[in-house]
Parts: sequence; C-alpha cells; structure tokens
Amino acid sequence: MITDFDLLVTETARVFNISSDEILSSSRKKEPTRARHVIMALWADDHSFQDTANRCGRKCHSTIIHAREKLLNRAGIDESLASIVETISKRCQYDANLSAIEELEEKSKFIEFYP
Repeated sequence: MITDFDLLVTETARVFNISSDEILSSSRKKEPTRARHVIMALWADDHSFQDTANRCGRKCHSTIIHAREKLLNRAGIDESLASIVETISKRCQYDANLSAIEELEEKSKFIEFYP
C-alpha cells in the first residue's frame, strides 16, 4: 500500500527525470502526462478517485479513471513502461526497504546484460 503521496511524486519525478512541479502542472507534454498518469494510477489503487484527483490538482474523479485505464492498457503493451510502474510502486510501498530494492534492481540489470 502506498501511503505517502509526496514520496510517490518524488520517486516518479526521479524516474522520469522531470520536476515534481512539472508532473502536477497542467502540461500536456508527453513525459509529464505519462508521469502524472503513473501517479494517478498507483495512488488510486489504494485511495478514492476523488482524493487522487484532489491531490493531483484535477477537478473530477473521472480524469483519474481515464488516466488509470490508459496507463494500464499502455503498460500491458509496453514492457518498459510496466517495469517503470513496478519499480516506482515497489519504492513507494509502506515500509519499503529501499536499499534492498536498489540492490535487486542492480542485480536484474546485470542479469539482463549477462545471462
């Protein structure tokens, strides 16, 4: 369960290499929009759609429903996006051991290049 919205935004910004402010802005550029959709989808998994909309500066919960569906459909097709979403989710889980996650990520990178 993700309980820290600020951590979710910070980790997503780090992974997408953009600022937190840009993610939560009204920008329609590709990267901020995709990062925002990741935040909306992950936060909405454990919280209400309206709470998610309020935290992301949106008026209506239907925006969250649309973003979540779009992200889940895209992640089903794009393995790299699915991996990004999984990484962010793991890093933001309640009581996540970040050093263990980082170590696991490094090992998986090594395995990908040296099977």
